[in-house]
Amino acid sequence: MSNKSMGTAFEKEFAKLLSDFGFWVHRMQDNANGQPFDLIAAGNGRTYVFDCKNCEGNNFLFRRMEENQRNAMDLWLQCGNQNAMFAVRYPDIGVYVFEYRDLNSYEQDGMKGIKQEMAHIYGYTFEEFTRMFA
Repeated sequence: MSNKSMGTAFEKEFAKLLSDFGFWVHRMQDNANGQPFDLIAAGNGRTYVFDCKNCEGNNFLFRRMEENQRNAMDLWLQCGNQNAMFAVRYPDIGVYVFEYRDLNSYEQDGMKGIKQEMAHIYGYTFEEFTRMFA
């Protein structure tokens, strides 16, 4: 399976996780102009945008946040919205959710990425996310 198809599969799986938890979820499809996010989800009066990253190794490198993704999330936040998120699936520990603002701060502090053994320090498991944000 190619990286793109594994990424698309993860987007679908994460959308189903959110939907099964009670969120309304829409998966953004690729288009000629590029997509702003992978998913938009709403629940309990809150709206979230997600970009989904599937890690084949044990490290989510910040360079995987593409310029168009950063621009879209920056604009989302500049427009007064909250909850710009990255959902990252690590091979051994599953899905972690990170706030985009936090990832930017970590990167500005010199971090290059988040290894799976440190994900619990910097992000939220899906279960923690649903308790805190839903």
